[in-house]
Amino acid sequence: MALVTLNMVRVDRRQRAPLQAQLCRQIRELIISRQLEAGVRIPSTRDLANQLGVSRNTIVYALDQLVSEGYLNTRVGSGIFVRDLQREKVSAAKINRPVAPRNPPKPSPLTARLLTTSTTPQYASGKVRPFRPCQPAVEHFPIRNWNRARSSALRSQSRDLFGEVDPAGLPRLRRALSVYLRDARGVRCTPEQIVITNGTQQGLFMIGSVLVNTGNRVWIEDPGYLGARAAMIAAGADIVPVPIDNEGLTLKRVRQKLPRLIYCTPSRQFPLGTTMSLARRLALLEFASRNDIWIIEDDYDSEFRYIDRPLPSLQGLTDDQCVIYAGSFSKVLFPSLRIGYLVLPESLVPLFRKSKEIYDAGSSALDQATAAVFIEEGSFATHVRRMRKLYHERLEIFLEEAKKRTAGWLTFPVIDAGMDATGMMKPGSDDGFISRQLSAVGIDVPALSDYSLSSKQPGLVFGFTAFSSSQIQSGMATVASTVGL
Repeated sequence: MALVTLNMVRVDRRQRAPLQAQLCRQIRELIISRQLEAGVRIPSTRDLANQLGVSRNTIVYALDQLVSEGYLNTRVGSGIFVRDLQREKVSAAKINRPVAPRNPPKPSPLTARLLTTSTTPQYASGKVRPFRPCQPAVEHFPIRNWNRARSSALRSQSRDLFGEVDPAGLPRLRRALSVYLRDARGVRCTPEQIVITNGTQQGLFMIGSVLVNTGNRVWIEDPGYLGARAAMIAAGADIVPVPIDNEGLTLKRVRQKLPRLIYCTPSRQFPLGTTMSLARRLALLEFASRNDIWIIEDDYDSEFRYIDRPLPSLQGLTDDQCVIYAGSFSKVLFPSLRIGYLVLPESLVPLFRKSKEIYDAGSSALDQATAAVFIEEGSFATHVRRMRKLYHERLEIFLEEAKKRTAGWLTFPVIDAGMDATGMMKPGSDDGFISRQLSAVGIDVPALSDYSLSSKQPGLVFGFTAFSSSQIQSGMATVASTVGL
């Protein structure tokens, strides 16, 4: 029976690595390189402790580690031996050695489609810089009220919040939402028709996965929200861009093959800002009902209307139940909250409940409970009113600065709602080039063409809600100087 001395093993107390780790690494490397042959016996822990000048416990821990990793094995009454890795068909060449990089795997057809799309324009910085669209003024969020609502939820529902919850969402939040949506948005629903999602984006992906088969046509506003396009591409849909006019989504494509779904933002079209007229809403509902088409109503920033009251929802105008209403707290409260919701026709509720169960088994119960208390106590409505006033003030400052700095170059239509403003450029202008120029000087203004599939109207999309008056003034001065105005 061969016995090795391990004279080649040394410990260095000046190194930061623990002595045990040094011993493990050296013995492991000797085994991998076959300097320690399979079957040889390792000296006793007492002999190794004397030889290396370390405690016996250090030796014991190091050898135990190597045994657990499979490099050594113990035989009762005989000692510790080097294992025969080759005989056990463990390739020593693959253990702790660099391997040649593999060719990247061929993506699935779905992944290949998604690699060419995005849910947002590409920004040079993760920091929110002027004038990134759709950003709430998070510095004005009432964090004390939110924390008080969280504490209240924990006191009253702590046991319920720590266990598994209904995948469709916390009943308390769905009840609070049904009341709020009825009073504020004219939505007709019961709590049972609401499914809580991790933001609007998950809701859109669920809609695509539940209702769309590969090759189904989906009409999408053009220009329009990139996240909706991405969700439908993920479902394998055939995307059909539909133009926007001064009344909203047009219906001039009715002679073509009918769609499975129509996606729209009727309260305030993104990114053009058009509000769909009542006549167009009724025509869209009649068209969808007659042809068995589902409508997705994305009501992403409807709370922020600066002239008169917010317009009632499209969903509330019909009894036919062909509209899936999608909303979110991300724009109203803060983006990282990731709580959205779908209001579903009754026939779709079982399908979407099962879909949510499979996707993630349910959203954060504590965040849902906090949001419910926040709504019930009136903090949500108060916050919306305050932000509506603040955003209106910032809009007026923005339009004043835009008129002063960019008159003759950008034309802004009447803006009566929303969190962004799109400045139209002269036909033939290269809005992508201008957008990249501004990005280089710290201004995030996406090109209108970034949101377009077939539309040729150039423009720049400005967000104004997240920026103070001084940021707006200095930002617009930078815009003017950069483009030579």
